[in-house]
Amino acid sequence: MYDLIKQKLELFLDFRERKHRGKYLAILALRECKLEGVDKLSHEQLSSVCVAYGSLERAWRAVLADYKELRGSDYEEKEVLEQKKQIELGYEPSFEQVNKKLLNDFDKA
Repeated sequence: MYDLIKQKLELFLDFRERKHRGKYLAILALRECKLEGVDKLSHEQLSSVCVAYGSLERAWRAVLADYKELRGSDYEEKEVLEQKKQIELGYEPSFEQVNKKLLNDFDKA
């Protein structure tokens, strides 16, 4: 799986971008389960696709950790993109970090 992901990252520049990752991984998961082109999936088939997707996503992360040159242009912007999305959804950015600090301060008192 690792080699397949590495090959696809080398061939398809869009696959390197986080915003396109899901689409490409879904296609690969369907292929892995030999379900590409199937209109309706049973619960068992869907479960198999989800397991394959998870494995493919872990391989995607591993390849990008090993080959920094295959990372997309938005790779380093993850934190900024997450915070923008949090604001868009009405959450406070970095809420988890603030909460952790408050809990640590509380535990020390």
